[in-house]
Amino acid sequence: MKTHLIAALAIVLPLSSALAEDKPAKELEKYNRTGQYETCLTSNRIRETQILNNKQILFKMNGDEAYLAEPKSCPGLSRGLALSYDATINQLCNTTIVTLLETSSPVPSRGSCGIERFEKLEKKQ
Repeated sequence: MKTHLIAALAIVLPLSSALAEDKPAKELEKYNRTGQYETCLTSNRIRETQILNNKQILFKMNGDEAYLAEPKSCPGLSRGLALSYDATINQLCNTTIVTLLETSSPVPSRGSCGIERFEKLEKKQ
């Protein structure tokens, strides 16, 4: 039996206002992209995971670090979902398959995908 870690849990709300749609963009505006990439993140250092949109996932780490993942092929990726992955090796790597979950649904799995790399972000001053 595999142990899974729910890496993020998003509140599902019907959002239609422009302000609500801009929230993920505003979250990413807090950071500068560095162009420096990692292939793995240590799972127990991940403090929060936010699916920003259908192309970007933000990983906030302990110690005020952050990483951005932009999976090339992740059908079904959306802000109202959570991520689950096998955390038995205490790492989330480019070889790890993440499962998209809709926790409020009787059939929670919404597909799976891989994350190729994690871009280090720097917090703006």
